Amino acid sequence: MKTGREKMVMAASAGTYSEQPPPAALATHFRCTWSHSLPADFENRVAVVPDGCSDILWSSQGLFVAGPDRTAAFPPLQAGETVVGIRFQPGAAARWLNLSMAEITGETVALPDLWGADGRELHERLSETGSAAEGLALLQAVLTRRAARVTAPAGDMSHAFEHLARKSNERPQTIETLARALGYGERTLRRRCLDHFGYGPKTLARILRFQRFLSLLKTNQPQPMALLALEAGYADQAHMCREVQMLAGLPPAEIRQQLAA
Repeated sequence: MKTGREKMVMAASAGTYSEQPPPAALATHFRCTWSHSLPADFENRVAVVPDGCSDILWSSQGLFVAGPDRTAAFPPLQAGETVVGIRFQPGAAARWLNLSMAEITGETVALPDLWGADGRELHERLSETGSAAEGLALLQAVLTRRAARVTAPAGDMSHAFEHLARKSNERPQTIETLARALGYGERTLRRRCLDHFGYGPKTLARILRFQRFLSLLKTNQPQPMALLALEAGYADQAHMCREVQMLAGLPPAEIRQQLAA
């Protein structure tokens, strides 16, 4: 049971989290596999911050797809819980799930609800495994067989993600330059992004700028916050503080302290 001592903790600072590259046969469609274990005495609230991606998750609570988030999500994890997952490549999930990602933005959906009998069978087989490692191995094996029937991720959306994820030395990458590079009008680009990322390019750009800031925090702990804000692409420190608080539900100083612990 949670107590009055409960506080909000970034997922990266809660328990033990590890990532591994996916099997070669899945690398076109998936970015990584991962495992996250919480301590048996864990009493806090886990904040999973947005990253522009979606995941298939398996734990004692079931088999799910975590849709793309606009702001931090707070999954109902129990002390001692282990969750394993596999993260889709940017823009790849829509073809695996056969839907527009805008339909599940901010949602966690049972995979059997999307895959029917195939999803129910996979859930049952996962429930019979003896460990998280066995479950992840089975999940990878099933997805590898299924991959032969799934079209590769849309190249334009991979380009869009990479374009918005980087910051030019001269100026930030913009929505207008992205639309021109792809040969799209801005309305077409927005529709494509809604289908493949769950939100439009402006929201995706904000999330990826926030992820740049997190990466800078992890690797440049002593550097002044104002310099990190500018390097990440914010107008100034005040702009960064507003955006980070809105997306993560935590102030930048608290995030820095947790990442340094």
